[in-house]
Amino acid sequence: MRTLRGRRGNFAAVFFLVTGFTLLGISFWPKAEKEERDAQRRRAEWFYRQRAFPHQLVPAGARQRALQQLEQKVMAEKSARALDSFSTAAADPSWVFVGPRPIQSPYSAPIVSGRVSAIAIDPRNVNVAYLGGAQGGVWKTTNGGTSWTPMTDTQASTAIGAIALSPTSPDTVYVGTGEESFGGDCYYGAGILKSIDGGNNWTHICGPFCGPIAPDQFYGGGARIGDLSVHPTNDQVLLAAVQLVFGDGIYRSSDGGNSWTSVLSGNPGISVMFDPTNGNIAYASLGGSFPGGTEGVYRSSDAGQTWTPINGSGANVLTLGTAGRITLVMARSNTATLFAGIADVNTGDLVGMFKTTDSGNNWTQLSFTPDYCTPLCGYSNVLAVQPTNPNVVFAGGAFSTTLVRSLDGGNTWATLQSAENFGFVHSDVHALTFFPDGNTLYLGSDGGAYVTTQITASNPSFTALNNTLGLTQFYPGLTMHPTDPRIAIGGTQDNGTVLFSGNTMWNEVVCGDGAYTAIDFNNPSTIYAGCQEIYLIKSTAGGAFNTWGSINNGIDTSDRVDFIPPLIMDPSNSQQLYFATDRVYQTIDGAANWNAISPDLTTGDSFFGVISTIAVAPSDANTVYAGTLDARVQVTTNAGPSATWTDVSAGLPGRVITHVEVDAGHSTTAYVSFSGFTGFDDQLGHIFKTTNGGSSWTDISGDLPNVPVNFFVTVPDAPNTLFVGTDVGVLYTTNGGTNWTSLVDGLPRVAVFGLTLQSSTRILRASTHGRGAWDINITSIAPPIVKFVSVTRAAAHTIHLQGRGVPSSLHSLQSSASLSAGSFTTLTSLTPDASGAFTFDDSNATATKKFYRLKYP
Repeated sequence: MRTLRGRRGNFAAVFFLVTGFTLLGISFWPKAEKEERDAQRRRAEWFYRQRAFPHQLVPAGARQRALQQLEQKVMAEKSARALDSFSTAAADPSWVFVGPRPIQSPYSAPIVSGRVSAIAIDPRNVNVAYLGGAQGGVWKTTNGGTSWTPMTDTQASTAIGAIALSPTSPDTVYVGTGEESFGGDCYYGAGILKSIDGGNNWTHICGPFCGPIAPDQFYGGGARIGDLSVHPTNDQVLLAAVQLVFGDGIYRSSDGGNSWTSVLSGNPGISVMFDPTNGNIAYASLGGSFPGGTEGVYRSSDAGQTWTPINGSGANVLTLGTAGRITLVMARSNTATLFAGIADVNTGDLVGMFKTTDSGNNWTQLSFTPDYCTPLCGYSNVLAVQPTNPNVVFAGGAFSTTLVRSLDGGNTWATLQSAENFGFVHSDVHALTFFPDGNTLYLGSDGGAYVTTQITASNPSFTALNNTLGLTQFYPGLTMHPTDPRIAIGGTQDNGTVLFSGNTMWNEVVCGDGAYTAIDFNNPSTIYAGCQEIYLIKSTAGGAFNTWGSINNGIDTSDRVDFIPPLIMDPSNSQQLYFATDRVYQTIDGAANWNAISPDLTTGDSFFGVISTIAVAPSDANTVYAGTLDARVQVTTNAGPSATWTDVSAGLPGRVITHVEVDAGHSTTAYVSFSGFTGFDDQLGHIFKTTNGGSSWTDISGDLPNVPVNFFVTVPDAPNTLFVGTDVGVLYTTNGGTNWTSLVDGLPRVAVFGLTLQSSTRILRASTHGRGAWDINITSIAPPIVKFVSVTRAAAHTIHLQGRGVPSSLHSLQSSASLSAGSFTTLTSLTPDASGAFTFDDSNATATKKFYRLKYP
């Protein structure tokens, strides 16, 4: 497996990263189907490269700075409300978690949640454990995993790579942020989180891991800390295994994590551990970045201050010629015995499993080890040895052989779980942690957490611990039912497309990695969905499992396509939908047939030359906008077989376009959002507006934090009101972008990949990439304009409108003595007074009761 080439400077080959095979298949396939290698690379690239474009690395510290801007905004808003004794406005409402918690799957892993990257157990009380989510933060259980509580939702990073407890004071918890699974959707971190009270309170330590914020330095966003180890008798001494461009390796702290020194460099640190019987002895492995560096296993005899390679001698050596990730584990009951699982840096295959019984002086390849992780040995490759028996060894990996075990020190092996053969445990294992007594094993994978007590049984059974974990990583494109917010459907990372039915348990119904969805607003039992890349499906039975069929007819599968391509429905015609590759496809018959209605709308780049977003004007079905990964916006006003497209990208940033949306009443008014970070290549913001069909654009980013905007929604009956989902949460504006207000009360500081608004109920739903879906009612923020707080008669034939429901602008207002059709008269005197309210003269007022309706821009 190849990843950032870092110090060699070959940025042209930045991403050859792979992530985990999906466990899940389309229901009409005979069995769950694993993805090809290229699909894993595309998933990896999709997440990271859009944040880096037009560069190849994300600027270091940029997200951390954006999070600080958000928190400053939150504090300023709270202070303003507290100081304004004349204000009657209440604080904005709070978000409510709606799941999934958990996902009910019809496949081999029946109860899943999301990717678990680390698990640590309190040695004093095995019922107490800490779990790290890929982007879900740290969770704690006090009852052996029956229930879990999130502990770090508002901390500097929710991307977790490692957790370690102090052996001498286990209430001291160290968390390494940044998930080091060598996958592009493994979010970079923000240093170390430390708690001295069992996770109730946290201190954030950047150290050298957040990186400088400078326009000429690009460090991949921040460090990914894949392993931590605390000295067995002196918890002021720690070691960290770190992936950080220009700073890979092993780091050491001698003051409880407050400061760190690089002690071993040359490649990313993978594994690090102290000898529990002698704190002067430590081991570490490097690998995973590029071939020919300093891959290998190292030993320290001075508590990690200096290191010596221990790759064997003579014929008894580690095979390092194409070594990538090297996962290392020690037998705690016989600390001279270690095992190493080595990945091939080029292919992701397993080079081999190796064993030493003399502290690394000699290594033996274990020839009969099953190929437990190919081709994802750089992504899901984890080992564990029973603490009381050095002969009991577990290895966790990918699809075909998810979990294997040896009972004789690695001479012979048995496959315990296989996702390919519908094993109970979800594929892509990242964590294996024994209880101190060796009688219980925790497992963490792309599907969540599992436990077994049948350590040596011939066919051990596992129990899922996912009922209270909310770790789902949604992709963009979640859709709500047109009238019932209790029904929704959205795509997730490696846990399929999931259906919401009003409770926190969602049901997986199709796909492996799910993408965009659409619900027919005339017949909501008809649902459309995309799996990753070019695979479209349709259900006419409400999306139930095993009711989906392929609808790809007419789409050229050789087109370049985004990993999560857009699929949208015309808001005025539910039979007309659009899908995009490097060109736009249209169907007018409910996806029975598709026709390309555009040429290639991109610059032709092999990766960025794809369409990322489409929008149809609600007021004019002939007007369609398309945005691309390579920063182009195109528009047509005659959507159909003879459509002509105009490039309207002038004046916009040269960064990835994430979303485009058209104003409900005006086809020439549209908005577009961007990923990436301002100030490292341009000084432009993240959200823009046009009122002339793209002939010109206005930056309406205002005081929005400098952070990728992943999605946004406009409010049809509240002009100038937008809600945006960013990498640090949700913000909104009610004045067209002049000012932005935080909307994060109750919402974890996690990347929000999607927003959808159910207009009739005013429910806004945020779908996050790591903490599931959340709801908020925006009535108090953006009430429908037709609902006034007060309507009073100020003088003869004069009405004064007041309250938060008063619009910022009006096109016209109509009055009538009845609700009869055709009885309304247009009023034209619409002048705001000093308070911003409108006073108008209804000179036709003859009835004691009047009805009014608004028309707005």
